[in-house]
Amino acid sequence: MTKPLPIDRTLEAQSRPELRGLLPHAADQLNVVWAQKLIRHCAILEPTTGALRIAIVHSYTSELLNPWLSLATAVQGLDLEVYHAPYGLGLQEADAGSALVAHAPDLTLFLLEREAIHPTFGAPLAQHDQHTQQRIADEVLDRLCSILQRFRAQPIGRMLLTLLPARVGPALGAHDTQSDRSEARWWSALKGRIAGCLNDSMPAAALLDLDEALLDIGRDHFFDNRLWYSARFPFTARAAFEVASRVVEQGVLLKQPKAKVIALDADNTLWGGIIGEDGVGGIALGPDYPGNCYLDFQRRLLDLQQRGFVLALCSKNNAADVEQVLDAHPHQLIKDHHLVAKRVNWVDKAANLRELAKEINVGLNSFVFVDDSAHEIAAVRRLLPEVETVQMPTDPLQVPSVLECVARLQVLSLTDEDRTKTGLYLAERQRRTHKAHFGGRSSDLGDYLASLEMRMDVVYDGAAQVARLAQLTQKTNQFNLTTRRYDDRQMAEFIAADDWRVAHFSLADVFGDSGIVGLAMVRLLDAGTAELDVFLMSCRVIGREAERAFLETLLGRLERDGVRALLADFVPTAKNALVKDFLAQNGFSPRTDGRYERTLARHADPSGAQSARPAPPIQVTESDGAPDREPSRGH
Repeated sequence: MTKPLPIDRTLEAQSRPELRGLLPHAADQLNVVWAQKLIRHCAILEPTTGALRIAIVHSYTSELLNPWLSLATAVQGLDLEVYHAPYGLGLQEADAGSALVAHAPDLTLFLLEREAIHPTFGAPLAQHDQHTQQRIADEVLDRLCSILQRFRAQPIGRMLLTLLPARVGPALGAHDTQSDRSEARWWSALKGRIAGCLNDSMPAAALLDLDEALLDIGRDHFFDNRLWYSARFPFTARAAFEVASRVVEQGVLLKQPKAKVIALDADNTLWGGIIGEDGVGGIALGPDYPGNCYLDFQRRLLDLQQRGFVLALCSKNNAADVEQVLDAHPHQLIKDHHLVAKRVNWVDKAANLRELAKEINVGLNSFVFVDDSAHEIAAVRRLLPEVETVQMPTDPLQVPSVLECVARLQVLSLTDEDRTKTGLYLAERQRRTHKAHFGGRSSDLGDYLASLEMRMDVVYDGAAQVARLAQLTQKTNQFNLTTRRYDDRQMAEFIAADDWRVAHFSLADVFGDSGIVGLAMVRLLDAGTAELDVFLMSCRVIGREAERAFLETLLGRLERDGVRALLADFVPTAKNALVKDFLAQNGFSPRTDGRYERTLARHADPSGAQSARPAPPIQVTESDGAPDREPSRGH
């Protein structure tokens, strides 16, 4: 157990990231008075970046959670706008004209106790045999999913379901694990089925498992019996802040730029000590204290890699010393193949982070920078305020969990591309090396592209990829004509709609498969006209002319569907200057109303803007993801 931090030390924090790092170590001392003090302190530190609108449907008192939701949003740089539905699980709030829908929440939170979803929870589950327990589970699942489906039909943002843990242990006590009527196993299996129902049939909905918070805090510190029996509010101050923080984390992922890269210092970050002074054998890294703390930190970094975050090294050091640790230290878990890029030199960290962002081809607001030096952290905060910074603690016992307070290192969904992202970036590094062998002339570029032997798969209305397609709209900033953001629910509705065409593409070459990296969304209008609502592409395939191949393939499909003219817009942002001329360069003509229009091939004037540039050397295959639509042929 680490030594608690006196809570008045939290008022010494000079930034919100610093406060987020301090609060977990003073959480036992929190109360409503301190919550208000810290909210005021946050207001002094930095301005907020926007509001998080939360609606709460509840079967126990929810208003007493307000101070903790306000504190959790304040430390994340957001304001809170909250609506509490009337007490109880009333379906009237699922109607289109309800006050909940009118609140237009970013996040709708369900705070439900077990008794609210099935009367059997009022008596010991162990009194029922396995067959009856199975029937009860089926009934719970059917009733709960039916209720949630009613809410999901409304535009109420991301839905977050919580189920209050049991306030006491299982009826059979220590024997529960051995019993064929185990409550713990039954409850765990039921939660898995509920999560499956949300995944399969309710886009933008998730189960937030409060049992995990209970495990972190312990039952005695989680429940406040005085408040439960007098006010029907279950949480202690510590638990209320923990629950509020986990809820707000979900909102942060909706409202703030997505984190993509964890940039790490080396000395006193990946290991204890200074490699240039202590040598490979002298640094703290291994099975004994304090080296085991850094070993567990590295294990956690590998966990984060499985969530889709990539790792980079940013260290003031001798490169040869660091390489020796990466290659030869017997307990070093983070190896060279785990790192998508490295800057190990004596240049200042801010300059190195700029170079890393350029090499990886992502924005600096996608970075989380981890360093032990207060000086380096302060310099990066001053020079690169868009980078989120985390200072390593001096107490080794706090090292393994130092990133747990970074909300942007949570994820709303996980796709195949997320799981393999490090490999995708490493393959891109190989492509850059390969490209360097070719010159800068256009003929050399053509030779380079041909040498990649690219293969593109274009899929229309692919409902199986809803999560990835929504993720592309939320994360893609540079190659994005309109930067319109859609969640899973909205994306599923577009794919199912008869008057929309949603196309995506994946790209593979001799170095590997980049996964799903491009998206176009087209709304069909009347009189043979359509409009391009979204056209975007991941930055990691920029420079291979995939965008042109995708556009021409899409236009061919639209023409076969009877479209004669396609309207499009360029909506400028601070980050998408890359595509400001894309429409003009690809056969679209500007109109007097500020929009662009392209007449499709068979109706086009041969002397017009659609000049015949050589087709990119990409083999394209087309398919339909929706079984009720006629597939188009590959070519």
